[in-house]
Amino acid sequence: MKAIVLAAGKGTRLECESSDLPKALRLLDGKPLIRYVLGHLDFLSPDDITIVVGFRKEKVMEALGSGYHYVEQSVLSGTASATLHAKSILGNFLGPTLVCYCDMPFLSRETYQRMFGQHMDTGAGNTLLAGRMHPIPPYGRLIRDGQGRLYDIIEESACTEEQKRIDEVNVGIQVIQSPDMWEWLKKVDNDNPKREYYLTGLVRVLAREGVRQEVVPLDNLDEMLGVNTMEDLRLAEEMLARMRN
Repeated sequence: MKAIVLAAGKGTRLECESSDLPKALRLLDGKPLIRYVLGHLDFLSPDDITIVVGFRKEKVMEALGSGYHYVEQSVLSGTASATLHAKSILGNFLGPTLVCYCDMPFLSRETYQRMFGQHMDTGAGNTLLAGRMHPIPPYGRLIRDGQGRLYDIIEESACTEEQKRIDEVNVGIQVIQSPDMWEWLKKVDNDNPKREYYLTGLVRVLAREGVRQEVVPLDNLDEMLGVNTMEDLRLAEEMLARMRN
């Protein structure tokens, strides 16, 4: 098993640029965000983890040390593009590769392991983490066909009124089968307002090609919190305080 951690972001809404820090190193309760993620991936060796860096890359690499692999995404053109940069490290790997984010500190070791387990047990090409929440958050909706098979993820801004009522939402974490993943990722398009290549587009690519895709339901919805804004950071600090009590 391998993992790719996407950590190239600037963290503009977290006011990281004013402190000359990349998003991955924004402190949550005195600890960099990415340290929480790597701590929950401790069932993997650091040598099995590739970190995609970008903004202030040297700070991330200095903070985390030489045990991990690093690749640079110099142009921030989307999460699918970021993932593709890891091919230089993982291009010959034959097995499942987790793709996750540096800003989701509460996703647990058990959730990551459950994703790997279901992926390998079912022989899926892609395994996605999803949650059901009420009220429904403004996340991408999982779109299924008449047989219940996943065939698309549509962001809320592009959803019809009927699709907005779907309560199964994308958490953003995927386990993808190597080495096929590299050719699949190249087929992701950038047909969106930002003209970026998003990892969610992989679902549509694989549905067209008839590749099996699995969905793992998230048991503890608190794990969904991503730290993207100062408000998110406040909520994360409150959550940590509750967990201690």
